[in-house]
Amino acid sequence: MKDISTVVWKELSEFWRARGGSRARLMSFLPIFFVFGVFWPLQGREAWVTVPFLPGFLFMILPLTLAGGTAADSFAGERERHTLETLLATRLSDRDIFAGKVLATTIYCTALVWACALISLITLNVSRGSNPIFWYSEISVFLIALGTPLLAVLMTAIGVLVSLRAATVRSAAQTFSIVTLLVFIGVPLLIQALPPAMQASLVEMVATANMTLVALAAGTVVLAASIALLALGIARFQRTRLILEE
Repeated sequence: MKDISTVVWKELSEFWRARGGSRARLMSFLPIFFVFGVFWPLQGREAWVTVPFLPGFLFMILPLTLAGGTAADSFAGERERHTLETLLATRLSDRDIFAGKVLATTIYCTALVWACALISLITLNVSRGSNPIFWYSEISVFLIALGTPLLAVLMTAIGVLVSLRAATVRSAAQTFSIVTLLVFIGVPLLIQALPPAMQASLVEMVATANMTLVALAAGTVVLAASIALLALGIARFQRTRLILEE
């Protein structure tokens, strides 16, 4: 566990240093905090307050965009900076290196989501004036607290798998973008290809479903997929082969 925490600390420090000075760091985070913490809550204020699952659902978009791009740098970035061989030459085990990189990206993305959720909560309460204090519904708290880390792990696992074999960060990011694009386009196309009667049944099922049970079922699927991808990544992490590729 100590070795994993060493890798996590190294990765988080590099995330922080890569953004330059204090002003550069603030400017890099500002667009995310503004869009998810201020702009969206104010634009759809009534929906955020009245639709129980909406805030949690919207915040789950963030790991989809943040985790993969950050994970793409995990090994491809080390390869570009010519530091991968040095990392692999340490006493750290393959599993510790892999787990540390996945955990660091997950922590980084989850922290950003939770920060945005806190900012949006402040924004909504300030904009409501003397109205009763607003707090997220149970389903939104569940999605923000547990759903976003689960999605972050899933997207990180995909990103790290891609980064393992990519020569550059750019190629890793492009491959990851293609994979996620196929998922986002493929699922809607698959639904549209269903017979009209089946589509109507699906819409009715979603409209009348218990969203808590739906969230639990989706979380179980994401967790299972994450475990499978992480196991695949650990199996494919071959230190000797990576050193030779260097």
